[in-house]
Amino acid sequence: MRFVEGIKNLITTPAKRNKRQSRLRIVPTADQMQTDAVWNLLAEQIEHGWDESLPKPAPNPDDLYRPTLIGAWSKNRLVGGAFVMPDSQDAKAFTSIGADKAAQAFERSCCMIQGIAVAAEHRREGIGLKIKRCCDLWAAQHDACIVLSIPTNAAAARMNEKAGYDVLPPQVALCVEVTDDDRGIVCCFPMGGDVPDSRWAFHIVAQPQWAPLAIGQCHMTGSGGRYDDHAIGWMYRADIMP
Repeated sequence: MRFVEGIKNLITTPAKRNKRQSRLRIVPTADQMQTDAVWNLLAEQIEHGWDESLPKPAPNPDDLYRPTLIGAWSKNRLVGGAFVMPDSQDAKAFTSIGADKAAQAFERSCCMIQGIAVAAEHRREGIGLKIKRCCDLWAAQHDACIVLSIPTNAAAARMNEKAGYDVLPPQVALCVEVTDDDRGIVCCFPMGGDVPDSRWAFHIVAQPQWAPLAIGQCHMTGSGGRYDDHAIGWMYRADIMP
């Protein structure tokens, strides 16, 4: 796949424009010491207390498709990190309406980036973008087809756009349709108002393997988070890979 090969080349090839920058080693944490170091970096650098609502993942030396911390290392020094996981949180929306097969397909197909951080002294070196692309590669290698993230400010939104993400306007809901027994099940995920600049972003990294699906956007109405099926603007639709 051209996408995967391109990302591999990006990660394994040193930056030619800056010979002083060491080659980055961007890998899932393999032991508890690495896990603690990446978790602490994310907790220090990311605002809004995200670490209070998510349990710390265990080390992932076998690189399984489960909640995982990814570290970016330069000369054995941690310079950045990310938290990626199957989107089990949003999959519960499908479970709540009795669409268990759709929930399983969604969780298997969608990877969520819970956070990316770069050490303060290494910002503006392009490290965050490289970590972002490594997260996309990690998802594609585990047969996920969509990567979701929630940039919380304009700078993060620009980085997502540079990485090839479709970035929705602030406070616009992300809508996902998953086919369950030949029936399209739609769930829309509104963006909370706690952080005004928060918005959904998504990137297609592979063809679906688990169920046909579609991605779109809409404005939610009313306090109950209702939406009009006809108001959804579908942006991507694909069938299962043959």
